[in-house]
Amino acid sequence: MQQSEQIHILERALAREKEARKAAEHILEQKSTELYELSLALQSSNDRLKELLSEKTSELEGVFINISDAYVVIDLNGNVLKMNDTAIKMLGYNHNLELINLNDLVKKEFKEYTRLAFKKLVEEGHFSNYQAHIITKSGAEKTVQINASIIHNKEGAPIAAQGIARDITQETRLKQELEEQKKQLNIIVENSPIGIALSDENETGLVMVNNALCNMLGYDKDEFKDLQVQDLTHPDDIEISAVNRDKLYKGESDTFTLEKRYITKHKNVVWAKTSVTAVREKSGKIKYQLGTIEDVTKEKLAKDKLRESENRLSTIIVNLQTGILLEDENGRVLLTNTQFCHYFNLKASPDDLKNSDCTCNADQIKYFYADPEQFLFRVNELIQNKEIVIAEELELADGRFFERSFIPLHNEGIYKGHLWSYEDVTIKKNHKENLRAQKDKYSGIIANMNLGLVEQDNANNVLLVNQSFCDITGYNESELLGQNIRKMLLGGNVKDVPSQVIDDTWEVEIITKSKAIKRLLVSKTLNYDVNNNVIGSTGICLDITEQKNLELQKEALLQSLELQNEQLNDYAHIVSHDLKSPLRSISALLSWTKEDFKDQLGIEGLKNLNLVEDKVEKMDSLIENILEYSSIDKSNLNDTELDLNLLITNIQDMIYVPDHIEISIENRLPIITADATRIQQLFQNLITNAVKHIDKPKGEIKIDHTQDENHYTFSIQDNGVGIPAEYHEKIFKMFNSLSTTEKSTGIGLSIVKKVIELYEGEIWLESEVNVGTTFFFTLKR
Repeated sequence: MQQSEQIHILERALAREKEARKAAEHILEQKSTELYELSLALQSSNDRLKELLSEKTSELEGVFINISDAYVVIDLNGNVLKMNDTAIKMLGYNHNLELINLNDLVKKEFKEYTRLAFKKLVEEGHFSNYQAHIITKSGAEKTVQINASIIHNKEGAPIAAQGIARDITQETRLKQELEEQKKQLNIIVENSPIGIALSDENETGLVMVNNALCNMLGYDKDEFKDLQVQDLTHPDDIEISAVNRDKLYKGESDTFTLEKRYITKHKNVVWAKTSVTAVREKSGKIKYQLGTIEDVTKEKLAKDKLRESENRLSTIIVNLQTGILLEDENGRVLLTNTQFCHYFNLKASPDDLKNSDCTCNADQIKYFYADPEQFLFRVNELIQNKEIVIAEELELADGRFFERSFIPLHNEGIYKGHLWSYEDVTIKKNHKENLRAQKDKYSGIIANMNLGLVEQDNANNVLLVNQSFCDITGYNESELLGQNIRKMLLGGNVKDVPSQVIDDTWEVEIITKSKAIKRLLVSKTLNYDVNNNVIGSTGICLDITEQKNLELQKEALLQSLELQNEQLNDYAHIVSHDLKSPLRSISALLSWTKEDFKDQLGIEGLKNLNLVEDKVEKMDSLIENILEYSSIDKSNLNDTELDLNLLITNIQDMIYVPDHIEISIENRLPIITADATRIQQLFQNLITNAVKHIDKPKGEIKIDHTQDENHYTFSIQDNGVGIPAEYHEKIFKMFNSLSTTEKSTGIGLSIVKKVIELYEGEIWLESEVNVGTTFFFTLKR
């Protein structure tokens, strides 16, 4: 059973295989039929393609033959097989008449390059834009551009080459020239001293800038790519720049030029002359803007300074006190000023006279001169001669005098006009005449004055002397001129003569011609030239011989007087001592008599003896004051530091001050350097004097002071009886006193004044009767 099943399976498999084979045969039969039909169609297409290929080949041959570029077919050795008329014309050879090999036409130095290029052509089958340098039959060198391909046979082997050659000799030359011009232009642009900038229509930054612009504004070329020229414009110039740029964009102009300021990278200001030109497309739209920027800062500053100078000069000329007239070479007025019009009473203003004819003006003003015709003649003569004339004097009809100057003006040797200047010198001329008269007058005075005058050079040689100097020295003028004054009059002894460069006055002894000795007082001044160099000196001499003799006599008298004063002082001391001794004896005798005989004398007798004692005491005080007065002298001062506050305290302890009188110091007194005894005498006498003359129930004495750079000023004020004005001077004289007391000697204030004068001070007083008195005095610090 198993075998039967296997047979059955095999039978079914065989049946399926048969069906599949039948299906495959059927399909094969269909494909064979389709292949046959396709083979018939392909044969038909191939025949048609051959026809088309033959047709296209014929057409292509016609195109190559009639093409405007040169067409050449060569074998693999370079021999020309075929070429069109254009190639024949370009090369000068005809393949129908002669054998041509293109390798022979290649320029020698390019043969190897050409060989390698042809090898590449064979290997790759074609090349484009190959350039060759050939020599034509006429000897001309040409550059040709070749596009070539390889021609293969039916088996695909290369058998020939064909190519189209275009003559680019002129194009190459133009291109080279263009490149050269471009290089030259770049050199010019980069080395131009003027800044150059190019911007495109996008205005995102500058497309191109040169070195000059970078150096001018401080930015490098990369930084300019993000900048526009207007970004660097000074804020004050942005508006005028924008106005001109708007005209470019509106088509109102293609270029503009203006001067404006730029801000550099370092924030400096640069003045530049800026020219902008628009480069437009055919549509009129701006494609580029080319700007040239020339730094004119220095020129601008120079122009501004020149303008200021011109304005200043014009102002100066207009306001000059000299009349100015500037004419051109044709005699037309270029410039004049107010003073010129004023001098000649012209009604026209300086502006009105511009461009007027000077000949007419001369005719108009000639009558101002004393000789009108001579004035005109001289004007024409000066213009004709064209020579500089300075300060020529002219006399006017009204008695005035002018100084006229004529200055011809030339520019690079070409006469451009002339300048007249007129100055009224009437006052100067009169001054000169007066000066000449004064000189004659003073020359006479110098010649006859009692003062000797001598002028000498730097070598002390005499240049000028007057008669008085001759009289003093005993020499005449001819003997003195040219002589060395020092050697002649001083005998070589110049120790007491000051240096020449010192202006001073001194005394000198001279020896006269008669060998007499004279004493002169000499005053010298130095003489200078126009360059302030010392060229000598002038001395004035006064003969003081007699005065010197009188001075010697005076000195002798003073010495005698000093001796007499010394003897007088000694006599005063002796007399005071001799007088005091008997006075003391008298005073002792009176005391003894009163004591021993008081009962016998009685009241009247004692009263008389008391009066005698008072007189003796006053006599003693008087002698003491006279001795003190006579001993006040600078020679016996012993100056030390002295505290005046302590001194006043000591004086209050020494003198009697009643209880109803108060002495006060208003401001602390200074410490001075002086003789303690004399200053004590000064303050003690003034305070004692104040105490004695206070008649009020309550007395006040106030002491005060002030000071300046040179002196102390003290004041002692009291509220006493006062002093009438007629006695303000008398009380300082010896033996003058307003006191009614018997003990007053009248010497106290004289001592005060003498002490004050020792210290170069003064004393004065202010007083009102029954109110009080204030004594003021100064002491030198």
